[in-house]
Amino acid sequence: MTVDHALRPGVTRVRDASGFVGTVVYVGPVASAKSATEIYAGIKWDDSTRGKHDGSVVCRTTNQLVRHFKCDPTQGSFLRLSKVDVGVALTSELMRSRYVKPDAELVAPDNLLPHVARTAGGRDKPIEFFGEVKIRNRQQLEVVEEISLRMLGIARPCGPEERTAMEEFGHLKSIDLAGNLLSDWEDVLAILRQFPNLQSVSLASNRVNDLNPTSLEGFAMTGITNLNLNSTNIGSFRTVQRIGEAMPHLEELCVAHCDLTDIESCKLATSAFQSLVLLDLSDCKLTSWETQILPFGTLPQLESLILNDNAIGRIEISKDDATIFPKLASLQLAGTSIPSWSALDDLNNLPALRSLRLRNTPLTGSMGVGEVRSTAIARLPKLEFFNASPVSERERTEAERRYVSNVAREMLMFSSGALLSNDGTGGDDEANAKQAQMHARHPRFASLMEKHKETMMASASSTGAMGQGNIGDDVIGLTIRSMAASSCDMEPLTKRIPRSLKVGRIKAMCARAFGLDIDLQVLHFRIEGDPFPTELDDAEHTLAYYGVTDGSEILVNEIDVEARERDKARELEEHSRRVEEQEQHVAVLQSMQKNDHRMNLAAAELAQTNI
Repeated sequence: MTVDHALRPGVTRVRDASGFVGTVVYVGPVASAKSATEIYAGIKWDDSTRGKHDGSVVCRTTNQLVRHFKCDPTQGSFLRLSKVDVGVALTSELMRSRYVKPDAELVAPDNLLPHVARTAGGRDKPIEFFGEVKIRNRQQLEVVEEISLRMLGIARPCGPEERTAMEEFGHLKSIDLAGNLLSDWEDVLAILRQFPNLQSVSLASNRVNDLNPTSLEGFAMTGITNLNLNSTNIGSFRTVQRIGEAMPHLEELCVAHCDLTDIESCKLATSAFQSLVLLDLSDCKLTSWETQILPFGTLPQLESLILNDNAIGRIEISKDDATIFPKLASLQLAGTSIPSWSALDDLNNLPALRSLRLRNTPLTGSMGVGEVRSTAIARLPKLEFFNASPVSERERTEAERRYVSNVAREMLMFSSGALLSNDGTGGDDEANAKQAQMHARHPRFASLMEKHKETMMASASSTGAMGQGNIGDDVIGLTIRSMAASSCDMEPLTKRIPRSLKVGRIKAMCARAFGLDIDLQVLHFRIEGDPFPTELDDAEHTLAYYGVTDGSEILVNEIDVEARERDKARELEEHSRRVEEQEQHVAVLQSMQKNDHRMNLAAAELAQTNI
């Protein structure tokens, strides 16, 4: 049984039999309880739909609303102390339970699993499993160096009587404690001390709070190189910095989904993070590159920086300071607030940048995937990877030429007056000012124009005057290959097609060539060296919108109608089941409320009779 003094509001984590996890936020009597002296634990569940109320109840004696704590409408619960599960200690027995004992019964006696596979002809074929004993011997705790203890309800270290038994696991180099009930750094540090050879630790999704300044006195783990603190309850960068000082050889640090807005008020310690290679600051409520990100620019070994889902609106890096991010090769900016390409121009001042991830931003929201990729490649000449896909030399050349053509066309419209003031004022001065703005917005235009001038002029002379919109200016070669079961053995099509052609026209072409229903076609394209095909998911968009380049391959698949109907039936059945469960839950709640109301009325009548 849990005792009330062992529960710390705002700190202690608990779980229920269904695996839901929450935090104790109140310990004491509950106004609606039958016994005014019985102690309950008020729980705020991580899943906001797990509870029954918002922390308030109707007082049994006064019939007034009493609030014991505050949470979302269905996030709170009150539990008797006997029902509170505060988790378990990390013991040798718990660790051994993760692995099968060497002398346990074999899963596949005679090398045959107790399952069969159904062949295309409808026969059952036995499944053979060789090497079970060998695998089992290699998975014993005495020989493994990495162990996963995810979501086991671990809340504290073992007691003194267990410490000797834990010494036999001192050889472990990697331990994954993600998703447990750890909430106190004192408990975390006590666990880490039991594994002196640790190199990699994951504490992700444990609601550990900020460090007490004295907690790390005398604590140092110089062997730890990888630390995962994603989705913890850290609310100050000072905690992260203290950890960095206690683990001076950290190479990878992940603190995503923590509130680190106070970075600007914390001076980065020179002794921390000097070996750091990867830093993940995703969704850390950061807004300023200058005050919150730039301080990390002094880290000498930093190669990968992840800033996804932060409201950063501009990258600012001085061209004259080569000491800022000297080794940064990979930068992720997905989900940021980047509004324009100009906000990214300073990335060209990073000497080692080779990889960029950019999506789900105001800049990319109104552009096609292909247009974003093509423009990024043209404006950032050092990129070798964009959104995890490699950039080939041919793709770079095409992207740069297309960029030059688009900017030149826009400048031509300015010089012709098509985009100037309608009132006729301004004249040459306005045109010159607009052209100057264009050059400022496209700082690479002049150099790219010079680089591709001869090739583009030669191409223009063979197809007519440059800028006349001749369809021959933008024709690409494609290979169209059917992956559908009914036509996968047919020879692929080789076509030269204008990039302005819509996806719907490609589908019509595939219908004629491969005999596939247009409405059931699913098209993807891939470029040379790209392992991840991109779906052409809108029939009204053009190939240019998706960034289909010369030499690309289009893959044609056909939807399995029967499989789709089966999936729909399963989804409908699951939806009906959930609706039924919710209706039953509502009925139970309504019944409980009616019973409580009748009891309150009876109590009021009894009190009136006594008077």
